[in-house]
Amino acid sequence: MRVRTCQAADGKRFERQTHWKGVGPSTRAAVFWLLLVNVVLRGAWLCWMHPPQLYDFAWYYQRAVSLLQGKGYVWNGHPTAYWPIGYPYFLSLVFHLTGPHVMAGLIANAVLSIGIVLLVYAIARVTLAATAWPARAAAFAAALGYSLLPSHIEWNAVLGSEELATFLLVLALWVYLVRPKAWWPVLAAGLCLGLSCDVRPIPLFFPVCIVCYERWSVRRSWGAALARAGGFAVMMLLAVSPVTVRNLLVLHHFILVSTNGGVNLWQGTHADGYYFWSSNPHVNPLLAAHGNEIQQNAIATHAAVQFILHHPLRTLIHGFAKIYFLYWVDWNDIGVTFGAMPNLSAVMGHIAGWFNTVVYWAFMAISLTGLWAWLRRMRARLALPVWYIAYYTAVFLFFPAWDRFRFPLMPLFAILLGMGWVWLFCRQRAEDDAARPVDDAAAIQTE
Repeated sequence: MRVRTCQAADGKRFERQTHWKGVGPSTRAAVFWLLLVNVVLRGAWLCWMHPPQLYDFAWYYQRAVSLLQGKGYVWNGHPTAYWPIGYPYFLSLVFHLTGPHVMAGLIANAVLSIGIVLLVYAIARVTLAATAWPARAAAFAAALGYSLLPSHIEWNAVLGSEELATFLLVLALWVYLVRPKAWWPVLAAGLCLGLSCDVRPIPLFFPVCIVCYERWSVRRSWGAALARAGGFAVMMLLAVSPVTVRNLLVLHHFILVSTNGGVNLWQGTHADGYYFWSSNPHVNPLLAAHGNEIQQNAIATHAAVQFILHHPLRTLIHGFAKIYFLYWVDWNDIGVTFGAMPNLSAVMGHIAGWFNTVVYWAFMAISLTGLWAWLRRMRARLALPVWYIAYYTAVFLFFPAWDRFRFPLMPLFAILLGMGWVWLFCRQRAEDDAARPVDDAAAIQTE
């Protein structure tokens, strides 16, 4: 049995007992094994799988090379902001060191992926630090579960922006949680999430959820919750501002990050789980822009908003269909990895797709068990990843969705998987310790 000294919010200390002494590897051992597993798996995958870069992956590479050569962020000879500049700019920095080699970008993505694994471990340790749960065991299960998720190994073979955006997201969450009473983590986390928005701008409105988290999960006053969310939002905007200024100077319009948001919103009024486009001007009003991405975005936004206002029930029903397509399978990467390799049979890709999905279903089943266990105890710190999952899912009530767009959520579900794993296989000991509640919003472990 283990005795831990905890400190309450009023400064008084108290002791509590827990049965989890020695459960889970030490931090050094955990990091060593996680690094070893990830280097072997991701390294072996990159050595074997060399698909041609297609679609937006090729587009990112070409824009990065253009930036490297000093030609600017251009498309078809014109400055662009259709897709956010963050990932091509990151690739161009990598290419400054290595030259414009696809493999250099893939290795950089694999390193980011390993960084995500370590941050999953760190967030799980932080969120369970002031509870009687076996934080080390749960954190290791979470990080190992994410490490072994097949699709998140396979995505490393293409130059996707997801790894960078997700790394910055989980870094922001970890920084925010590491010192729950201090102000500097709030500001630093806002800066990290703002940089993530330069890559994929979906988190732009997350400060609203910061208010909810601070007020109802951490139970701060309204003033404190609004102040912390405000500081977080200001730092996000500070991180986004260089992209906004660039867009203003080059495109002569106020564009916060990119010009494809309205187009995607309009597509969501026509499709649930697939990409939509039409060459019929009676169906597609965006054709009137004649390729001007700024006008196209304005027309698309207006058309989408009008549709949503005039068809709220239909929008809601199709919104739930979009969420279904966001979560139902895990095989989108197969087409750009197995499917893009001419020497691999379609049968192999089909088998890989179903293997990915079955593993994903098992992963999510354990994660939902962890969510259920959390809902029974409502640990405050773990609420922040849950708030982000809810926020991100709600965004896709309006945008077309398929499993690739779920990528940034999987590290957060992995944290719940760690809790679920402990709950499933060590339930009795967990219940014995959970019977001694401690409010981790008001207590900090000081051992």
